[in-house]
Amino acid sequence: MKRILIVDDNLMMRKLIRNIFADHDFEIEEAEDGLEGLEIVRKIDIDLVITDIIMPKMEGLELIMNIKRDFPNIKIIAISGGKPYYLYMAKKLGIEKIFTKPLNIQDFLTAVKKLIQFPRNIKSSTFSA
Repeated sequence: MKRILIVDDNLMMRKLIRNIFADHDFEIEEAEDGLEGLEIVRKIDIDLVITDIIMPKMEGLELIMNIKRDFPNIKIIAISGGKPYYLYMAKKLGIEKIFTKPLNIQDFLTAVKKLIQFPRNIKSSTFSA
């Protein structure tokens, strides 16, 4: 099962994202800020981090830099309701996807599935008798 970490200081936003995945086979972890999120990433195998940008203790950009340096295989999506500049900076740090708040739920879910699900159309050899 794929594991997603949601990092956002807004409890309602974390609940919204958790609810988006309610009918999907993902295990969800949550953190209130980047510092807590980084602690979770260091303890648990995470496939995808979804992080807000503006948060107390450790902001999303710092979290992204730490994850990209120490855990380069973890995929990251950044979300923000703030200035587009922050998302631009997050993209420059090498993350996979950015989204503005409010989220387009269908586009968001499609992006998550594309990033962490195994490809469904794997070519296989066929043998004829």
